[in-house]
Amino acid sequence: MYGKASIKYLNILTAILITACIAWFKFEYHELWKDEWQAWFVAKDKSIADVFSFLYYEGHPVLWYLYLKIFAQFSNGNNDFILLNIAHLITVVSGLYFLFVKFRMPLVIKLILAASYFMFFEYGIVNRGYYLVILFAFWAVWLLSKNNYKPLHLAIVLFLLCQTEVYGTLMAGALSFYILYNNYERREKLFSIPVFGLLAGLIIFIVSVFPRDTGHITRTSPGSWSLGDKFLIAVQGNLANTYTPGLTKDTFTYGSTAAGLLLSLMIAIVLYFIFRKDRKVLVTMGLFLLSVIMFSFLIFTGGIRQWGMGFVFFIAMLQLTNTEWSKERGIIVVIALLSIFNIIHGFKALKEDYTYPFSNAMETGNFIKAKVPEKVPVVALNKFDATPVIGYAGRKFYELPDGKPFSYFRWVDRIYVPTEGELQLFGKFKGVGGVILLSPKPIDSQRYPSATLWKKFDGTNYKNENYYIYTLPVQ
Repeated sequence: MYGKASIKYLNILTAILITACIAWFKFEYHELWKDEWQAWFVAKDKSIADVFSFLYYEGHPVLWYLYLKIFAQFSNGNNDFILLNIAHLITVVSGLYFLFVKFRMPLVIKLILAASYFMFFEYGIVNRGYYLVILFAFWAVWLLSKNNYKPLHLAIVLFLLCQTEVYGTLMAGALSFYILYNNYERREKLFSIPVFGLLAGLIIFIVSVFPRDTGHITRTSPGSWSLGDKFLIAVQGNLANTYTPGLTKDTFTYGSTAAGLLLSLMIAIVLYFIFRKDRKVLVTMGLFLLSVIMFSFLIFTGGIRQWGMGFVFFIAMLQLTNTEWSKERGIIVVIALLSIFNIIHGFKALKEDYTYPFSNAMETGNFIKAKVPEKVPVVALNKFDATPVIGYAGRKFYELPDGKPFSYFRWVDRIYVPTEGELQLFGKFKGVGGVILLSPKPIDSQRYPSATLWKKFDGTNYKNENYYIYTLPVQ
């Protein structure tokens, strides 16, 4: 009994240490990206009803936005960075709690998986809603691994899983197949309460998110690939790029390769080896893998951030297996070897995030906060690039031709480039002697002859996103 208690406390201590490392890096070194600020401002500056109507432009379910809205109530304009980091860190703690405290796999496996690129950096450092997927997916398989779970409890978890991300919905669908499989084996009713929880979650997901009018997918598509190329990209992305990131070139950018596809086949064989003794889990894992490949092929190609959801589901499936870990040294070794590439890629990502800012948005925003009085309006000439600067500046910027303040963008919006005359009229309307122009590139001196470059932020950054600040006197 003492031994079990010691192992439990060791698990908790390990989870605390990993969380502390994530928190330290988030607050000290990670610059928030455009996507991180976008979700925060949508939650902060829109009503709950408006958030639901805005999902068509975002392509993500509502749960992350509603969750952030709780923390946004405490915003004073200058603490958004802290609030967003805290909000996300709570989801990280919750997901790691299930992994380290509730899951029954050996501590060494938990540690290896938690230190992976996806669990630590891509989902742990970056403030997106993917750890909500991890939380509810882990919660669901923990319930399923018990013999006496309450069906309504599982139904609620599956419903919420469907409201995290589209990949959460695919996970919920695969887990519902596992439930049906179980019910069939036990000669129970196939359509139990948890399955109805999935169906309800799926309906809400489709009604609220289905992209009837969004250019997001078009904007993020990887170019004009043939159908055959898209399928091979989907296969390589969801296998080689997911389980051995960095070992092949980025599939989204460069497409599939013979080496990448061969590596994908080898990974599929490894997955079969790991789950081969539990047919239900093997089929469930295969069904999920097939669903994400078809989703990438037919709807949204995605990138390593999205493909990593497969690695999360892989961890969840380890909890569902009947593996006697003390007798399966071979599986432990295989998982450890498979995770090496994930860990190495994670260290590389941390090094890059530490060495280079993601963009020059933070430096630009801090400059505006310190140097530009509140009464002087800042006009963004490209609102798609302005959102992270707004986050660090702690104030909204303006867009023309409507002259309204904004903090977030819509993927379907067109970029309107105002004339100098329009900017002059806007400045007179605001009753100021001049306006500040923010541009992601040097502006045309012939279009804006009266504008003067004040400060440029074009230092080395990972995304090569630069900013130029101009002053324009109102005459």
